[in-house]
Amino acid sequence: MKNKIAKLVEVGKIEIFEEELPKLKEDEVLVKIKSCGICGSDLHYFKHGGLGSFKESMPMYMGHEPAGIVVDGDFKIDSRVAIEPGKSCVTSEWSIKGKHNLCNEGTFMGANTHGAFADFVIVDKRQLVEIPDTMSFNMAALLEPLGVALHSIKLINLNIFDNVVIIGAGAIGLSVMYICKLMGCEKIYIDDHHDYRLDFAKKHGGLSTHSPAGFLGKKAASAVFDCAGNNDSINKCIVWAGVGSRLALIGIPTQDYVEYNPHKARTKEMILQNVRRSNITLLDCLRLFIDSNEPESMVTHEFELDDIQKGFELVSNRQDEVIKCMVIG
Repeated sequence: MKNKIAKLVEVGKIEIFEEELPKLKEDEVLVKIKSCGICGSDLHYFKHGGLGSFKESMPMYMGHEPAGIVVDGDFKIDSRVAIEPGKSCVTSEWSIKGKHNLCNEGTFMGANTHGAFADFVIVDKRQLVEIPDTMSFNMAALLEPLGVALHSIKLINLNIFDNVVIIGAGAIGLSVMYICKLMGCEKIYIDDHHDYRLDFAKKHGGLSTHSPAGFLGKKAASAVFDCAGNNDSINKCIVWAGVGSRLALIGIPTQDYVEYNPHKARTKEMILQNVRRSNITLLDCLRLFIDSNEPESMVTHEFELDDIQKGFELVSNRQDEVIKCMVIG
């Protein structure tokens, strides 16, 4: 059986290939992809060929925010599913300690195994979470970036009394906003260079502003999320954060090194928490949003697999007020 799959062949260029699907092994499942989001890390590879000085060999697979329908294998056929892109080895030190996202013996879709910008993917049945008929495939695919947000929130022990500042109103920043809102945080400030993103955030529960100082007053931010990954965004987080605050570094920089003022962070005794992907959060996110499709409003554009190049170019150039773009099947 032939499978169409997209690969990055050079910086700025994606092509569609046809590959023969291998025979399923024990515990493997064949899933027809119905939706897969274009992620910020995908854009790093598309625009720069890698992350900082790390460059991936090409052609490379891409896509790790998928949802679809089970068509074969050790799972109920025709099940509608969201897919956890990471498959830990289960037996490594970090997997045993419950930090599956730090397992270097496992696989991650679009990184060291096939990506989900394809007609079909083969995954382990443990990577699947069944979704209800009331949930769209786009919403199911968004459970992955929502999972990154939830993992970040857990890492810094967010509570409802925190004053929250989010730098970057892309899909990850907005996902953090949605979960903070669900938790009951009353003050959620969000900053971005693009006014249309700020307007979207304000419409969906955030206090969008280029400077939260006027809103915060004497109560500086106690929980801060950098979802942009650059010198400016990190320093904004540190300036706007209060004493004893926690900073989740989610955004992925385009370069190997970033600069920030260590004295402002040191004198506030801030906790700087690095974040890598998510850690088995798919089911929790499904439970959080099983009765709400509000995050789906982030989806502003859809492209079929054959037009994936157009989708990447649109997102890369921030055209047409794009927030989240999905590749659909």
